[in-house]
Amino acid sequence: YDAAYRREGEIEWRPLRRGLWDPIFVWDTTSVPDGTYVVKITASDAPSNSPGTALTGEMESVSFEIDNSPPDIDIDPSAVKAASRTLTFRVRDDHSPILRVEYSLDASRWRVVYPKDGIPDSRREEFEIALDASETGRNVIIRATDAMNNVATAVSEVRK
Repeated sequence: YDAAYRREGEIEWRPLRRGLWDPIFVWDTTSVPDGTYVVKITASDAPSNSPGTALTGEMESVSFEIDNSPPDIDIDPSAVKAASRTLTFRVRDDHSPILRVEYSLDASRWRVVYPKDGIPDSRREEFEIALDASETGRNVIIRATDAMNNVATAVSEVRK
């Protein structure tokens, strides 16, 4: 069988592999840009039949997302609120929802932080981390994971 692909909106099929025999084919999707794709398999029984009796059939997959890019983390400068500091930031991903966001002070244990709306379920989320006065002057490391398990990190120093 042969395997081909195309990006949503394109007309031309691009070959992935020709003459495959194994029932499983693994595609390294890091070779294509993020987006929505379709795969087509074309099978033939030509190797087992005479040229005049060979048959061919093909089938297309449902569309699926390829997302190899990590989320973007945009950190606002920390703001003073009474005796604490609040670090405000946004996490955005172009192709898949934000799954999990965590922070760490100076690379200590990771703590989960939830978006302002309470559920990490969209492609753009806003967050706030309230820090005690004793936690100022430290680095806050933010780690964001999207639904395709792409991970991004960013660092902000919370000034005294």
